[in-house]
Amino acid sequence: MNTAKDRILIVENDPVISDFIGRQALSSAGYQVFTVGEASSAISKTLQIAPDLIITDINLPGLNGKDLMVALSSQGIDIPIIVIAQKGKEAEVIQTFRLGAADYFTWPLKEPEIIQAVERILKQVHERRERTQLERKLKDTNQQLQQRVRELTAIFSMGKAVTSITDQRVLFDKIIQVATQVSLADLGWFLMREEEKEKTFILVAHHNLPDSMQDHLQQAWDDGISSLVAMSGETLSMHGEPIKRFRVKSMGQSILIVPIKVQRQVMGILVLMRKQPQPFNESEQHLLEAVADYASISLVNARLFRAIEARAHALENLANHTQYSERVTHELLKAVENQFRRVNANGQTALDELTKDPTAKWNPTQRKSLTVIQENLQTAVNITNTITPAALSSGSSRGQITDLTNLVKDISSRFLPLVQQHRLQLAVELSSSPIVLDLDSGHIREILQGLLTNAIQYCQAQGIIRMQASLQSNHLALLMVSNTGTISQSIRDQIFRKPSLQNGDLKKRFGGIGISLELIREIVQFYNGKIWVDQHPEFGTTFHVLLPLSKSEH
Repeated sequence: MNTAKDRILIVENDPVISDFIGRQALSSAGYQVFTVGEASSAISKTLQIAPDLIITDINLPGLNGKDLMVALSSQGIDIPIIVIAQKGKEAEVIQTFRLGAADYFTWPLKEPEIIQAVERILKQVHERRERTQLERKLKDTNQQLQQRVRELTAIFSMGKAVTSITDQRVLFDKIIQVATQVSLADLGWFLMREEEKEKTFILVAHHNLPDSMQDHLQQAWDDGISSLVAMSGETLSMHGEPIKRFRVKSMGQSILIVPIKVQRQVMGILVLMRKQPQPFNESEQHLLEAVADYASISLVNARLFRAIEARAHALENLANHTQYSERVTHELLKAVENQFRRVNANGQTALDELTKDPTAKWNPTQRKSLTVIQENLQTAVNITNTITPAALSSGSSRGQITDLTNLVKDISSRFLPLVQQHRLQLAVELSSSPIVLDLDSGHIREILQGLLTNAIQYCQAQGIIRMQASLQSNHLALLMVSNTGTISQSIRDQIFRKPSLQNGDLKKRFGGIGISLELIREIVQFYNGKIWVDQHPEFGTTFHVLLPLSKSEH
């Protein structure tokens, strides 16, 4: 039984046949039945009701059934047709099949034959319609998927551009290109807030704007409508009649304006337009807001990039300034050294002439004073020898790689004359292989000189000073500087807290120019090292320094 109310048009001039097929058979089965008596009426009725099936007699007055089929086909009407023929008219039936007939009835016939044939034909009609609908849906879905792929590809390229493009003009062009692509807009433009004038927006990029707008690029431009979004901070969509109140009406009939915010402040505006009054839908608006978010990230990145560039430029200037300052200091120290040497040499020569003059008669007090002067002159020579760092004296620059073994050798050789002058001994024990540190060589030099100066000052008379450098582990180097002096526990606990605190009852000898133990500890800790002092039973007061090795040495 049909429940879909399929429409069937019967074209029959014989009322007996028409009543039997239409009323008795098909209407009873639940079909909507329409009946006409001639072909011309059938054509107009077909255009009016669009039947699902046509049943027509071959022999009609005027235009016959075959003529009707030709007429419908010529107008592009594709409706299945069942023809009715009298027995003995098989040749004509064959002709109707050539014209596209779906089936035929031979009169007289029985009601079940009619129902079975109609149900079979209409089942084919329904399947064909469902297939057509599915094909149409599949096509629509495929088009939607293709559009989504294009949108995702555009969004992906936008994200890539934000992280890779540093040229702002190129980035702005990319933003407006992606915006017009994902929104299916005909034209668009990108406005940026001018930093010096908060209410002024500059046209930084556009897509398909008239040639006359080229003169406005990179200049302040008021399109007459974007200011509304700049004030509200909300997306604005408009189409049709309302847009005619604004000056952009000549460019299109549908507009979407999306703000670009940085910390809730509108810093830019994306404007998209369509020439036709087709409004932008909610999905397109969301996509544009996603593009605006990427644009916001790009603006933040651009700010950070400019800040980093400015910082790098400042650091470069500082580094150049420091380099020149070091060169100035180096040359001044060399000049002071040369002057000290010249003055000391002249003073020593004059003093030798006085002390060796056979005619001079010096009393004991005067001779003692001459001896003090001579000793002070020698101390001045020692100061001259130690005040200028070897790194500056040799003209080399301070780097981040230090060979501890060579550094100990260099410093011990420079301090040896001073050690011997005080009738002390200097013993150096070094690792057979280089000890490489990822530390500033100038800082390590100052640590060594400070510890050696301290050892010379407080070593016992005719004592021994030891410098040792070795590998403590795969990650650490051990430096030890000791002297045959003694240090109490109370002094050890505080020795790194004050600039000069060690056995204050001893008269310190001159040991060179070195930084304080307090500063030495701070430098060691800065490099994630460790320093401590103890009383060695054999070597005496011993300073231990642990420093990290270069990573390449691990």
